[in-house]
Amino acid sequence: MFDGESETMNPTLVERSDVDMNPLRLKHAVDKEQVEKVPAAGSPPPRRRRWPMIVLAVAVACGGGAWYAHAWLGAAGNSKAALGFVSKDGAGMNDVAAPAASIATVPVEVVPRSDILRLTGSLAADERSSVASNTSGIVAEVRVDRGSRVRKGDVLVQIDPTDAKNELAEGQAMLDELKARLGLDGNVEDFNPEDQPEVRLAKASADLAAANLRRAKELIAKKVISNEVYDQTETEFELANQRYRQALLLIKQAYAACNTAMAKLSILEKAVADTTIRAPFDGWVAEKLVAVGEQISSGMQATEVVTLVRIDPLRLLLTVPQQDIGCIQPGQKVRFHVDSFPDRTFEATVRFIAPVVNDTRSMVVEAVAPNPNGMLCPGLFATAELELKQQQPGIYAPVSAVQKNGEVGRVFVVRNGVAREQVVALGEQTGGKIEIRSGLTGKELLVAQPGLVKDGDKVGP
Repeated sequence: MFDGESETMNPTLVERSDVDMNPLRLKHAVDKEQVEKVPAAGSPPPRRRRWPMIVLAVAVACGGGAWYAHAWLGAAGNSKAALGFVSKDGAGMNDVAAPAASIATVPVEVVPRSDILRLTGSLAADERSSVASNTSGIVAEVRVDRGSRVRKGDVLVQIDPTDAKNELAEGQAMLDELKARLGLDGNVEDFNPEDQPEVRLAKASADLAAANLRRAKELIAKKVISNEVYDQTETEFELANQRYRQALLLIKQAYAACNTAMAKLSILEKAVADTTIRAPFDGWVAEKLVAVGEQISSGMQATEVVTLVRIDPLRLLLTVPQQDIGCIQPGQKVRFHVDSFPDRTFEATVRFIAPVVNDTRSMVVEAVAPNPNGMLCPGLFATAELELKQQQPGIYAPVSAVQKNGEVGRVFVVRNGVAREQVVALGEQTGGKIEIRSGLTGKELLVAQPGLVKDGDKVGP
């Protein structure tokens, strides 16, 4: 209704708008309608009240174009990111990583520790010996086997002593001959060369020659004897003295040969004794390395016959971090467990503290553990608890803030708003926290997720 007059809507335009919303086709229909509405020549001019219908047609055409564009873009990719669509909160769909201000930090905690220091270590034999042969020969008998328990002095291996005994007999005969030559029946140390017959005879001849020379000097002074007789007397005196010295020297040489024979005899006696290989201490046979009939040697290439270990007491070797070394003193008690006997608790006493710190910034502490019944064995892994004299505070950090690599870890300490990497020594893990044994003072602020930062990154506002 316009200006009180009724006007009928073009049915062609209405039908097309309901059926076909293609913008191009709508425009063509509108143009055609306008052409059809042009009045013929001589007809009265049309009314100028059709502009509302034109506005309606344009609005329908714009709506259809928007619908078509939306459908075409959805079929092409249906991706808001491609057109840079913005979400309701105004954030882009391709946002970058969170800014530095969003990196979470956590403080380290300083809490009192227990007066029990928990350590790990292993058991070792108090003594271990590879018993070797000190003489060469053929093995005649092996009297022990693996696992045999022996006492000090027990026979382990017997070597055929025939050759050694024969050499000993020869040496004894030579010594007896020299003793007979010297007339020795008892202790050789009581020997006196002047008491030997040869020496006494030569001494008597020398004394007689000396007396004759004295008389000859008196007679030559009175000119009773000639010079020739005096010279002969003096020569006999010199010869007698030389024979005496020679006899004395030969007797002393024979006495030295007797001592040499006695020393050699001691060596031969030891060689015979060495054919019997005995245990050097109380212990257990860990390995038997020879068999009957085997040729063994001595010297630099001495043959090892058995491996003997002493397992009472045992040595408990513990690794103590450097920050706990000052709490350990000789004589402290240690309680330890082994996997072989999970229900048993064993005790040891600290005996030795190493004077140096090794490459892992720890020190070896040795404790002595009694083992009278042989229940424990060398090589067993042990978990120990050492009683400390005083409590010491411990530094703990969340496990998520530490990048672990064995007993060493890495954390990022926040200093002046910058993340700095710090290497720390790790201890026990309890729940969600892990002990920091060294590297921190307890007042630091750590990055909660170290995987998100690197050394030098800014953290915080």
